[in-house]
Amino acid sequence: MIQKVSNRFSYLNALICQCATGCPKELATRLGITERAWYKLRDELIHDLGVPIAYDPQRQTYYYTEDGELLFQFRRRLTNDDMQKLEGGHGYSFLASLNW
Repeated sequence: MIQKVSNRFSYLNALICQCATGCPKELATRLGITERAWYKLRDELIHDLGVPIAYDPQRQTYYYTEDGELLFQFRRRLTNDDMQKLEGGHGYSFLASLNW
């Protein structure tokens, strides 16, 4: 079941990123859920998780109103020992380049 949910989120993200969701009914069919279930999921994503999703009725597609992506995953936190082993590059400051 978890794999099915993960796949559904990945597919939903891909469709939204490509602006290829179709109307709500078409999207629900693509996700293998009812239109009512899609609206419930959409509301939970927006209101509970703060996912910035909007619908464009002229293009008949959902899109993200902010740059980003929807992920369904577990991320391990690095321990202090792991953090000490990391090496990084040098950052570039735009303001520093302007001598501000």
